[in-house]
Amino acid sequence: MTINWIGGMLSILVLCLILLAGFMLQNSVHLLITGNIAQGVVVGMDTSSRFSDSSKDTPLKSPIVEFSISTGERIRVSGRSYSGSPSVRVGDLVTVAYSHSDPRIAQLLLWNDFPVVPVCFVLGFVVFILLIWISGILISGDSKMDDPFHLLPAVISHFRLNPIRFPALFILSIVIPLCGLGTYLTSMTAIDLRSNGIKTTGYVVRSKRVISSLSDGTKGSGVFPMINFNDTSGVQHTIRRSLAKPFSRLKPGDKVDVIYLARDPDKGVVNTWDEFWPPPLFFGFMMIGFLVIFFLVLNHSIS
Repeated sequence: MTINWIGGMLSILVLCLILLAGFMLQNSVHLLITGNIAQGVVVGMDTSSRFSDSSKDTPLKSPIVEFSISTGERIRVSGRSYSGSPSVRVGDLVTVAYSHSDPRIAQLLLWNDFPVVPVCFVLGFVVFILLIWISGILISGDSKMDDPFHLLPAVISHFRLNPIRFPALFILSIVIPLCGLGTYLTSMTAIDLRSNGIKTTGYVVRSKRVISSLSDGTKGSGVFPMINFNDTSGVQHTIRRSLAKPFSRLKPGDKVDVIYLARDPDKGVVNTWDEFWPPPLFFGFMMIGFLVIFFLVLNHSIS
């Protein structure tokens, strides 16, 4: 009898990774399903000894939330994740799930307080292994690479995968999540600036031609207005690559609206829509387009 060592080892690896993802979510999901729900308010920030990557002067913080349980006792808990820019501020309302037996065991119902990033990384690695595994079966045709339950051959047969169609699905399965991540990150950056940014007035001081090296080795250049503005402490900052009004005739002395975050004023931008929304729209449209192609390939509309 031939022992399917390769398929068996890969099956064990995939199973262990799935169990690891489940273990990482266990406590949060258990509290969400079986715990009591209460409305709390952010009363402060718990500070970590670590510092933000973007600024060595900004310690990582986690919200401290106070809520009342059924007995009337008020409980304070801090979030499970720390970041340089928490998604909530003092005074914000936050929903909390807490244990019946010990209310101090609680879960803030905030996306960044769940272990979403590590779980997505683990599950993404599982998907990557499965895609490589299927490609190995398609290319080699070796039965030793089959899984013990013969699930992968069933998937290959159901979707009529072959060495031509499968690479397209493989690439799309990577590109689509990356576009989704790009949409999320750029959208969060824009929303953070819009919600928490400090508005001020900037002045065009001059125009400067900026030359950059492109990925193919060629040189690209563009003329950008240099815009100076002062933050609330009076320190001057310069916006060097504004995309706002690229075809307008801005000249030295012109006033423009500027918005910046107190924690990172060097990344201030001109307060116009074309500084905020083109990147999220670009990644969003790309994701939608790739999704359409993905489903067309799955439905055999594209061979």
